[in-house]
Amino acid sequence: MRKKHLSNYLYIAPMLILFAAFIIYPIVYNVRISFFEWNGISREMKLIGFQNYAELVKDPIFVRILINFLVFSFSTIIIQGILGMFFASLMRGGLKLSGLYRTLIYLPIVATPTIVGSVFSKILETNKGYLNEMLRGAHLDSAALPWLATPGLALMWVIIVNIWQWTGYSMLVYYTGMLNIPTEVYEAADIDGASPLQRFFLVTFPMLRSTHYTVFIMGMIGSLKTFDIPYVLTGGGPNHATEFFSTYINTLSFESFNQGKASAVVVLMLLIAMVITAIQLRIYYKQEKE
Repeated sequence: MRKKHLSNYLYIAPMLILFAAFIIYPIVYNVRISFFEWNGISREMKLIGFQNYAELVKDPIFVRILINFLVFSFSTIIIQGILGMFFASLMRGGLKLSGLYRTLIYLPIVATPTIVGSVFSKILETNKGYLNEMLRGAHLDSAALPWLATPGLALMWVIIVNIWQWTGYSMLVYYTGMLNIPTEVYEAADIDGASPLQRFFLVTFPMLRSTHYTVFIMGMIGSLKTFDIPYVLTGGGPNHATEFFSTYINTLSFESFNQGKASAVVVLMLLIAMVITAIQLRIYYKQEKE
């Protein structure tokens, strides 16, 4: 019996080995490196304790990253959620050619963020960008702005591009959630004389609570690790206006060769992800009890 019990572990051994090699080891390695001053190349590593973390706390760029993360995450989550619910409601309401519209709205997700960023960089380029060329052609020269070279505008466009690409995901999640709402609920609302708006705000929206949680948590995690779009569009500039955790880690690791500080950013990023995950699990456990 004991041999049979031990043999069961052989079936999960490959998974455990892969998990240890590609998840546990990198985490432990990054935590260890964060306590050293190291350029990532030489064999010499100087132990400096929590100095990297102390520098990050005082680093104005890291403060800018936290602000960008909050602005980016809440802006994208709220706007994508609203647009996703709107499009899902149209599809759920029996809109003609809804299958085609669903495909078109979901299509940007198929493209990689790098390609999306490259396309929009051509559109938003200051001198020969398609957007500014169209504005100049319409004799609106004053409206042709350096979109990606102005701090506030650059962050705005990073948010817009992300929303453009991922709204289809929110629509699909909300559409699936709406399909799970019993039709009897809507029939009862119709009998009570509810208008379409009342049906949405008093029936559909409350019954999508679990979907709201899913969209929010997935949006926060996605915002935490965003890299491709800001890197391709702006490289984290201008003046760190679009700097995020991943872009700053890339800069510290491969441009400044400050591997210790980069690892400290990774550790702090991991802690934030763990807090978000803890909130997610708490919400799900609460839902199961209810």
